[in-house]
Amino acid sequence: MQPEQFMRKSPRTKLFRVRHVAAITAAVLLAAVSALAQSQADLARKLELLKAYPDLIVVNGKVHTMDAGLTQVQAFAIKNTRILALGSNDDIRFLAGPATKIIDAKGRVVLPALIDGHTHPTLWGVQHWLGAKADLIAAKYNIPELKAVQVKGNDGVTLMRGIERVVLERAKALGPSRWIIVWLHAGTNTSLEESNKIVGTLIPRNRVGGAGIAAPLTTAFLDTIAPNNPTIIFTGGGTGNNVKNTRARQEWVKVIGEEQTQGLMEAPQLLWEILLKDHPEVQDDLLKMELLECIAAQGIGTFGDRYDRAVGVARIYRRLFEKGELPVRWGYTPSIGKNSIDKYLRLLAAENARTGKLDAGPGYNEQTITDFFARIFIKEMPDFRGIGNDYIWNAGTANEGWEEGITCTTAKAPPADRPRPQYGFELRTDCAQRPDLEKQGGYITAKSALQHGLRVGFMHGYSDGTYDAIFKMIEDSMAEGKITLEQVRALRLGTEHNPMIRPDQIEKFAKYNFMPGFNGYQVQGEIKGGAFLKTYGEQYMNWIAPVNSLVKAGAKIAFNTDAHLTDLGPEWKSMEHPEQWRGSIWAFMEFFATRTMPDNGMIYNKQEAVDKVTLMKAATIWAAEQLLNEKNIGSLETGKLGDFIIIDRDYFAIPADQIHTIKPLITVVGGKTVFLSPEL
Repeated sequence: MQPEQFMRKSPRTKLFRVRHVAAITAAVLLAAVSALAQSQADLARKLELLKAYPDLIVVNGKVHTMDAGLTQVQAFAIKNTRILALGSNDDIRFLAGPATKIIDAKGRVVLPALIDGHTHPTLWGVQHWLGAKADLIAAKYNIPELKAVQVKGNDGVTLMRGIERVVLERAKALGPSRWIIVWLHAGTNTSLEESNKIVGTLIPRNRVGGAGIAAPLTTAFLDTIAPNNPTIIFTGGGTGNNVKNTRARQEWVKVIGEEQTQGLMEAPQLLWEILLKDHPEVQDDLLKMELLECIAAQGIGTFGDRYDRAVGVARIYRRLFEKGELPVRWGYTPSIGKNSIDKYLRLLAAENARTGKLDAGPGYNEQTITDFFARIFIKEMPDFRGIGNDYIWNAGTANEGWEEGITCTTAKAPPADRPRPQYGFELRTDCAQRPDLEKQGGYITAKSALQHGLRVGFMHGYSDGTYDAIFKMIEDSMAEGKITLEQVRALRLGTEHNPMIRPDQIEKFAKYNFMPGFNGYQVQGEIKGGAFLKTYGEQYMNWIAPVNSLVKAGAKIAFNTDAHLTDLGPEWKSMEHPEQWRGSIWAFMEFFATRTMPDNGMIYNKQEAVDKVTLMKAATIWAAEQLLNEKNIGSLETGKLGDFIIIDRDYFAIPADQIHTIKPLITVVGGKTVFLSPEL
């Protein structure tokens, strides 16, 4: 056989070898694929065991992050309460694990959760749970005293007859020593102003009744019809003056330690610290429901508030936090200075009237008075053991009622024959006649706080003269070397409401990084800005809440409501505002984009309307800055807390006068759903 014949392979041999190689290759590939699959499965299992996957992803959204660049994305992921990543749908879906929850936004707008920097849930909650829903709550928890009664009437005589009737009925039904609670609402329409005017004539200490003018709704009257039951008559609204009988006043001293005479303090103390003092589980339930129904359901993830109206609520917040049941975040501000001193002095006067032992006149017992003040001060220390976290933090100090002796105006005095508002407004002092600021308690304490580097916020700003005083305080402190411009700017000082600001003051708001909070309702009607316009004339319209001018000058504004947002019906409004605003934070916001009041069509200087991006900043990232927490809330960015909302309409696309129609579909705080609409 020739060599070449020996080397030649038969076709069958070649086919065998090809098949053999293919089989080996397939086996190797199969082993590799199997190993890869096993490796991937192991990796997936490791990631799952390590809890490395996102807890939640949101996809298919128009996500407006409200970051510095106004970035928009389709999707984002949340892990351990914070935002893990943002990007396209594919980018974020790739991160999902077997247990990752997926929310499909279905093309809707996604925003950071709103921030309401000035509201009072524990105050509004009294109207809610001890007022509109009192029957349900009394039955649910089997606490008969929580069942309150509302008396309505179009005049004082009808109201007084109604009070007598229901108090006698409740005394008979409850038996002695049980609380009787009555709410008043007067008038033929839905106006809280009208109700206040009528009810005000019944109350001796109300300005409408007038000092020394006889008024029928007195402690003596209530003692006559309910001698054996502590009884209180709430006169309506969130800030009304109330009337108690002697048994109620005695009960206040017994439980609280001293009698409270200010309506803003009485209501929350009664519910949270007196009626529910032996029912911590009910306290927790009611506060949680208030936060869920009136904050979270509006799309709000964070709110700002003082805590001192009923100091015991600090303990309720702490319990909810410790149980992991606090649904939203709270930036709190304790009161300082004049705000606290005035309250202490009122309590001192009431205690002296009751006991005759605390007269601060000649020969007074200094130790007795010192002990009295010390007792109150100690009681007001909040029970925030171990707290300073993502849910509760300090946002500075509050000096809300600091303006006595400071409020004044440079506006020209109105003619004597000009019609004046009928309720709750007095002519502003001419600033040229204002007393020496350095002798005014509110000014002294605010200046002292500033010079000690404290952030002072929650200060009422009810006149142009108020800002002159603030800027004088700042400039004098800088001139004295007590503080620098940079330190002032870092404090982010703030005033609240701000219905009237002079045009020449605007630049200083920007210079000092002063952050005013605006809520809108105080520019209309017969309160604050609305009353100022009616009294001094519409030539001062350019003073009214000049938000656009402030922003153009470089200042940052913060939006808030200072109102109960749950729609409980017109007779349960916390503050006087247009009926169209009831039940919607978006209706409050709309005013600043349109400058139009929906109830009467009045336009408040259209040039001061802000665009929708600016307005959203005021309700998110700028509001976060005012609460000293922009590193964690206010925008959707990697590392920040996962607080967001999905809304049913495109906020940025709809006309400004349709903002009030927006409804939140879901509110998520730290990756946890705290409100969910059936429409999502």
